[in-house]
Amino acid sequence: MFNLRSAEPALSLTLSSLVMLAVLASSAAQAGESPQLLNMCIACHGTVGTNDFPNIADLRWQNQEYLVKQLQAFKSGERSDKTMSKVAQLLTDEDMQSLAQYFYTGENK
Repeated sequence: MFNLRSAEPALSLTLSSLVMLAVLASSAAQAGESPQLLNMCIACHGTVGTNDFPNIADLRWQNQEYLVKQLQAFKSGERSDKTMSKVAQLLTDEDMQSLAQYFYTGENK
């Protein structure tokens, strides 16, 4: 039987690796390239904002204003998470709006 607790170290390493790859890719990318940012989000949250991991938030149809506020809180340090705090540092306000719209509507601007 699959034990989520035994998978946590591997999941943490995988998520950290994805963040580091995103940071490296972001440094070479122009700001506002939402397809790259969207792919980074989809890696953990799933294509439509749902996933099979209880410790990763489902974003599908989530209120856009709420999502933007949470991303801003991760970026400012008001809210803390090992992965999301790093990811949020890569996002502009426009990126946050675009990503929130995508996970609410399923449409990428």
